[in-house]
Amino acid sequence: MSATATLHPDGSRLSLRGALDFTGAAALRTDLQRAIASRSGKAVTLDFSEVVRSNSVGLSLLLSAARTAQQYQVALQLAGLPAGLLSMAQVCGLDDWLGTLSADEAGDREILNATP
Repeated sequence: MSATATLHPDGSRLSLRGALDFTGAAALRTDLQRAIASRSGKAVTLDFSEVVRSNSVGLSLLLSAARTAQQYQVALQLAGLPAGLLSMAQVCGLDDWLGTLSADEAGDREILNATP
């Protein structure tokens, strides 16, 4: 069984590592909100490339991160989203919105309004 995901800040990149699950969701959400708030007015890439498993917690964390980014005027980009999370987003009608935040396809494009 994989360890619950943890947040690893590195400059403008916030990397999630491990399994996104209900066990550590509240603590991870708090860590993510603090990390985004501390980068007020800057660009941040939320990197999922080291996430080994994700369920609806991953989508919930993305929505929370987007709200926090908007609140603190952080240009949010996403990288390395797991296929399962993208599938869930598609079912919820959020896939187009996630596409606008993709650092994988968009390079250095900044997204100023990161709410769905």
